[in-house]
Amino acid sequence: MLLSNPQTRLLAVLLLFAGVAFAQQPAPPTPAVLRLTLKEAVQLGLKQNPRAVIARLLQLESVSNSKIALAPLLPQAAMTADGALSQYNLLSVERLPKRQAAGPFQYIEAGPAFSQSVFSLPLWRGYQIGREGVRQARADVETSREDVVASVVAQYLLVLRALATFDAAQARVALAQRLYDQAAQLQKTGIGLNIDTVRANVELQNERQNLIDAETETHTTKYVLAELLDLPREQEIDTVDHLDYFDLPSFDRDLLLTRALASRPEIRSIASQQRSANLATRSIADQRYPELDFSGHWLYQGAHFNDGIPAYEYALSLEFPIFTGGRIRAEETRAKLEEQHVAEARRQLEAQIVREVKSAIDQLNAARHAVDVANLGFQLANEEVAQAQRRFAAGVTTNVEVITAQDELARASDNQIEALYRFNQSRADLAHSLGEIENTYAK
Repeated sequence: MLLSNPQTRLLAVLLLFAGVAFAQQPAPPTPAVLRLTLKEAVQLGLKQNPRAVIARLLQLESVSNSKIALAPLLPQAAMTADGALSQYNLLSVERLPKRQAAGPFQYIEAGPAFSQSVFSLPLWRGYQIGREGVRQARADVETSREDVVASVVAQYLLVLRALATFDAAQARVALAQRLYDQAAQLQKTGIGLNIDTVRANVELQNERQNLIDAETETHTTKYVLAELLDLPREQEIDTVDHLDYFDLPSFDRDLLLTRALASRPEIRSIASQQRSANLATRSIADQRYPELDFSGHWLYQGAHFNDGIPAYEYALSLEFPIFTGGRIRAEETRAKLEEQHVAEARRQLEAQIVREVKSAIDQLNAARHAVDVANLGFQLANEEVAQAQRRFAAGVTTNVEVITAQDELARASDNQIEALYRFNQSRADLAHSLGEIENTYAK
């Protein structure tokens, strides 16, 4: 038999114990739920969101490009070494009656070679453009960070709205359950009608359906927030903050517009683009000026290593363009068109910023009033439900009034949640339009 061999039996026992040990290994622990405040979510988004990471990488790339543009303006040096052994036929250079070899000739040379641009305006303009590129990249990083913060704040507020809607749905289900129990009890005592019980049951099922939808909304909004924060796929998150209302000072529209046009990172970015375009135009015009370069070398030369002597050369080269076939003029025209294009883009951006600031101020002011109205409506709807419930319990009316009051309460509750959400979102939109959303929510 197969197991008659002692070594085979020992191997089978070891495999059996290994399988049992593997089967008894505990499953990997499930990560704990990550509870985040709005500030913590924003800070995590700035750290991990791919858009913010890409912006930082592009900034590092612009710094490298600036260093590359600076390099031609700095001295260049290299070590060079050559050696050759050559022979050629004299018939290739003069008339001879027969072929005759010349050589072989041997030489070696080794030493440093160097060069330096003495005067070149296009190279200097290129370095200036590289520095403007760094400034633009920094502004673009700030723009990306502002956008990431705005996205995280907006999604966090959506999660808060979904949770508030879920809590309100739970409260309405509990209320509908009490009213259904009341209708059923009144029917048992002979005071109520079966239609009242059925009507209350229909309202209860409607509220249960709304609760299911609200619970689903809490999950899906959290998934989007987790995506913005670049969390692991198995990580569950929860929020700590709640939708809240707080009084804000009045705003001076003209002052806010001036501040936004001065502080928005998009303005600084496009200003760097304008300066870069202007430098590019000047760099093309500077091609009409002469360029002066210095170069040279110091070499140890000889036929062999033991019979060489120092050899050197220093050279100045001056290049003055006379005719370029219209290339410089055409490039100037193209560069000036690019300047005009960037200028128009800036005008469009400024108009957009003005519109965003004005809209955010108006929406925030409207949201303030909407919160007051919604709170009063919710209070009145609660009183209406209580009165209808007492009238129904006293047998004065059917529960049609109760169901109607329940619907009004549901609408008032939704209005209150929506008003609080709009207030908080409008505040975030105003901070974003001013270019200050990161300072507002991440500091």
